[in-house]
Amino acid sequence: MTEPKAEGNEKFRSLRSSRRGFMGWMGKVGLTAVGGVAAVLATDKAAEADVRPQANWNCCNLYYSPPNCPLDAYGQPICHKGSLQVWYCCSGSAPWQRKYACGECTGGSSCGQGPFYCSSGWTVRANGC
Repeated sequence: MTEPKAEGNEKFRSLRSSRRGFMGWMGKVGLTAVGGVAAVLATDKAAEADVRPQANWNCCNLYYSPPNCPLDAYGQPICHKGSLQVWYCCSGSAPWQRKYACGECTGGSSCGQGPFYCSSGWTVRANGC
């Protein structure tokens, strides 16, 4: 069996080392991408919830929409965690205005401070503000 020319061997070695270098580079990029995805998926759920955009329910700017707090036997929202912070707003134009109560079960000291556990909302007055 004859040995290929020296010039042909050099080209073959060059292609092989380029391919090996390219494949090594692709492996590093792949590992970096997998590591990045794993870091995003491992993010704490509470931290993830705090960046969620607020949603509008009637005129309330609630954290969760539709309202998702459990209700007691009298229809009042229950906070299993945190405390209920309530505010009021009006929606519509006369004579079809409605007054709503809006609430957040939050661990913060006001309705705008999280962490947020659940949201609630109910009609206070159906025909006026």
